Amino acid sequence: MAALRPMRADDADAVAALHATSWRSAYRGIVPDDFLDHDVFAERQAVWRERLQLSPAVAAFGIVAEEDSGRMIGFAYVLPGHDPVCGTLVDNLHVHPELKGGGIGRLLLRAVIAELGPARTQPLYLWVLDQNEPAKRFYSRMGAEFIDPGMTPPFGGVCLPEWRCIWRDPSVLLTS
Repeated sequence: MAALRPMRADDADAVAALHATSWRSAYRGIVPDDFLDHDVFAERQAVWRERLQLSPAVAAFGIVAEEDSGRMIGFAYVLPGHDPVCGTLVDNLHVHPELKGGGIGRLLLRAVIAELGPARTQPLYLWVLDQNEPAKRFYSRMGAEFIDPGMTPPFGGVCLPEWRCIWRDPSVLLTS
């Protein structure tokens, strides 16, 4: 099983690499191949260096899942109290594509709930691309409600349909 630990500033490049790997797997055929094949790592690296090293958000936190070897295999990044109605935003939840279905995503979501402490009574939400059927199935199994259809901000040169997945009572994640 994966070992969990807090995300650190020096994880920025490893997080970016896993994030790019995850997008290349999940978004192939959805996001332009040119972006996935050439630009995604540099773009994610700039984002994660900014988030973790240059301008970290005060309340934000991340959790990393690692193998015994120290290889990062999953992560969650969270913005507590991000929305006055929908609560805490799980801004990123990614598991290495080779390990999906092994319980790491569930483990990370449960760790997020534990880390939130008393704030875990607020709703918890994330955004999922409409075309990302495997992720939608996972969030549905975990008890999410799909609301607020919308469009993503531009990434990879496109805006795509997305859904807000919300857990109005995040404690359901502890039993899903």
